Amino acid sequence: MTKLKKIISIFFIAVMGLLILISVGLFVKNQFFDNGDRTTELYYMSANGKMKATEIEIETGKREDMIQVVLGDLRGGVKTDGIKPTIPENLEILSVKTVESVATIDFNSAYYGLSNVDEVICRTSIVWSLTSLDFVDSVMITVAGVPLQSNNGEEYGEMNRQNVLIDPIVSATTTEYAILKLYFSNADATDLIVEDRVVEVNTNQPREKTVLEQLIAGPKEKGNYETIPVETKIMDVTTTSDGVCYVNLSQEFVTKHNGGSTGELLTIYSIVNSLSELENVKKVQFLIEGEKVEAFKGHIDFSTPFVAVKSLKAAAED
Repeated sequence: MTKLKKIISIFFIAVMGLLILISVGLFVKNQFFDNGDRTTELYYMSANGKMKATEIEIETGKREDMIQVVLGDLRGGVKTDGIKPTIPENLEILSVKTVESVATIDFNSAYYGLSNVDEVICRTSIVWSLTSLDFVDSVMITVAGVPLQSNNGEEYGEMNRQNVLIDPIVSATTTEYAILKLYFSNADATDLIVEDRVVEVNTNQPREKTVLEQLIAGPKEKGNYETIPVETKIMDVTTTSDGVCYVNLSQEFVTKHNGGSTGELLTIYSIVNSLSELENVKKVQFLIEGEKVEAFKGHIDFSTPFVAVKSLKAAAED
């Protein structure tokens, strides 16, 4: 009986040892020797100013090496369809690390030299491209070892497809994106603050309507505040050949607004300034339920078109 127990114990130990060896072998193979190819997506900005994805085959290997390949392709661009690189040549990648499903990319200080639009393009293309890899769920960006911060001094933290873009559902072949400049209220409601946002573009919808939809949805960056009542409905929006954009909004735009001269100015010029960032818009004429009204909440003349202003103070003086 004792001999049988000894044989069973030896057999059990042998089986456990074999399982451990197999597990270690598979780990080593996946980490160092798996040279198969897999499909992933790279997100670029095309020559027409819209972001789109393209599929590539990438060789399987160490995680950091695969990430470096993706970043290298984003820096190099694609020599078709006028696609432009999204990582500038002078932006040096200091290190790449992965911890569990988080990829951390450390750039040199040239990152803070990027314009607002270039930074949005760069950051968005990196996050979406890297999260196309099956082992990356989110991305951290640091600059010289310090976590990336927004213009408001807030750390971006872990970025993924849900908190970088508005619509997380995309298509690798048909989705296109555009960069919008949206104006919201600052924290103390004394002036407007611009927020660059990459959004999905519906080619069958006027860009002006997309701007209005994003303004009604509200800001994404901390420290920025909404200016339009969320109950507001967009009845229609059209722009004439001479650059006058007619914005037709529902009655809730007026009735749900808190009022006050400063609040009214913030609301009006958040719309006017945002729409005026579009090349075809020079002025904005407001309509309520299809009709011109004399005044908005009793303080501001609503009967004539508005033009963009550099500050709320300038608007108040007009």
